Amino acid sequence: MQPFNPTKMFDHAIPQSRRQFLGTLATLSVAPAFATREADLVLLNGNIVTMGNTPSAQAVAIADGKFIAVGTNDEIKNLVTGRTRKIDLGGKTVLPGFIDAHSHPGSSGLNHLREVDCDLRSIKAIQDAIRDRAANTPKGSWVLGFKYDDTKTAEGRFLTIADLDACAPEHPVRISHRGGHTMYVNTLAMKLAGVTHETPDPSGGMFDRDPASKKMTGRVKESACDAFEKVIPYAYTRNDLREGVKLISKMMTKTGVTSVHDAYGSPEYLRAYQDAHENGDLGLRVYCLIGFTHISKMIDAGIRTGMGNEWVRVGAMKMTCDGSISERTARLSQPYLGRP
Repeated sequence: MQPFNPTKMFDHAIPQSRRQFLGTLATLSVAPAFATREADLVLLNGNIVTMGNTPSAQAVAIADGKFIAVGTNDEIKNLVTGRTRKIDLGGKTVLPGFIDAHSHPGSSGLNHLREVDCDLRSIKAIQDAIRDRAANTPKGSWVLGFKYDDTKTAEGRFLTIADLDACAPEHPVRISHRGGHTMYVNTLAMKLAGVTHETPDPSGGMFDRDPASKKMTGRVKESACDAFEKVIPYAYTRNDLREGVKLISKMMTKTGVTSVHDAYGSPEYLRAYQDAHENGDLGLRVYCLIGFTHISKMIDAGIRTGMGNEWVRVGAMKMTCDGSISERTARLSQPYLGRP
């Protein structure tokens, strides 16, 4: 496969490194080539962080969504016409857009549309959120949650089967951890998955068990999650995926993120990014790293690294060969500090 060439993303040559690219902001000036070009937008009277040899500038000019000049207020005012929008920053700071090097925007957007957000600060708050969703979900149907992080809850412990049974005894419950390598389930979920307290650990995975009783705690690691994934009736449409991308794009750009690496892309999410872009709903540049389980399908279709445009581009292949440090499933030469 051809290596990704970032210079092909733009209509002019750019340096290869991000620092060099951002550094060009500092060297751009109102040169004769730009002297007659109209600016669509100018930002004046600010602290423009350039990340280059000249660390800051007063003003910038933008046309067609790209920087055309960086310099002093007086220099940039030369590009102002009657149609130019002007913003006086009043001394405020402008930073380059942030690049997220590892995230899962497509799946995160879909989760925000469909699942319970468990990014909460106590187990009680998580229980309340699950209970509210269960109250509006037919009995026996799955209640799914995401973005749980045991390190952020006041109780300082993992969710348990008892915690989830207490808030949704008549619904199978699955809550995925923020890191994506573990999940937490209740009794009914175990029953539907055919998992009992005597079920052996699969290769590459583990069911956490209480050291004293040897009973499962409800925490499921790595490949052991497959037993539950196989019975959860995931169902979504092409439009659902596009709406998820639209939502996550708004959420991420609001925080200053303008480019992302989707660290487990698929044909479906690649299409969702394209659909969102064509519909004007993609505010992020996406470098889509194709998950290894999808790679044969992509190769057979003639999809190669580097294909795409400046908004959506096919990247490398993503492989997973170990667990997660934050979830303590990665193998280390020494024991983890604190909880196992």
